[in-house]
Amino acid sequence: MNTVLVTGATGAVGRHLVRELLDAGTRVRALTRDAERAGSVLPDGAEPVVGDLADADALGRALKGVDRAYVMLDADAGAAFAHAASRAAELRHVVLLSASAAADPGYDNPMFRKHVEGERQLRASGVPTTFLRPGAFSTLALHWVPAVRGDGVVRVVFPQLSVALIDPRDIADVAAVALRGAVDRWAGRVLPLSGPRLLNMHDRARIIAETVGRPLRVEQVPEEAWVRAASAHLPEPYARALVGVERYFTERPPGVAGTVAEVTGRPARSFRTWVTDHRDAFLG
Repeated sequence: MNTVLVTGATGAVGRHLVRELLDAGTRVRALTRDAERAGSVLPDGAEPVVGDLADADALGRALKGVDRAYVMLDADAGAAFAHAASRAAELRHVVLLSASAAADPGYDNPMFRKHVEGERQLRASGVPTTFLRPGAFSTLALHWVPAVRGDGVVRVVFPQLSVALIDPRDIADVAAVALRGAVDRWAGRVLPLSGPRLLNMHDRARIIAETVGRPLRVEQVPEEAWVRAASAHLPEPYARALVGVERYFTERPPGVAGTVAEVTGRPARSFRTWVTDHRDAFLG
């Protein structure tokens, strides 16, 4: 193995993946938009490269001397990376961070279309690809920090929405196994990923409250009221797309995937474990 390119190297999954690969003796080139953040987050031994996932030329330069890569999808749904990958002579294997949304290409939602299109473009690049399809990340709970520090009320549209939140570290662990494994074993595989247990909004609030020692409860609000409130810090179309995703999974509850255990040999981390490890983020 020569070098692994990790895109989004300072992000929720990427920074854990960089460290795990380095600890295993793999050379890592870490792509990030923010050089200052890279300097404070990336561990010693990583080769930082500043670049944008939408810049095919920069990606082409970053892929020189690289035989494997981990890529997350940007706003262009991976178009620039797929173009650069198709021209990268040494690239033998890509691990793509997609999403469970890609399993239903017929659902008309921009957040679903991004992953459907991203998978299509990577397949069309001709580079053998492994597709990681996680559900919702545990890090979504950080959106509830203001409620934990404020009035203790989380306002949601679908309180019974039940998903098995996944710890980003588990995604990094699976990606590391695939990147370090034989290409023939992993190329073309689609890996659904989830946490170990379905939790609805009330379950999440209870676990956070018990772990951080602050009261927290869920209150249902009308869709339009939630969109208006969310639009104060999100583009309105994005807020409406989020509501659409939550409605979809409320009506079609996702299952629990055992892939983390199958690939890594250990159970997926629980949501309670994630909250415990990030307790300070809730308390400030």
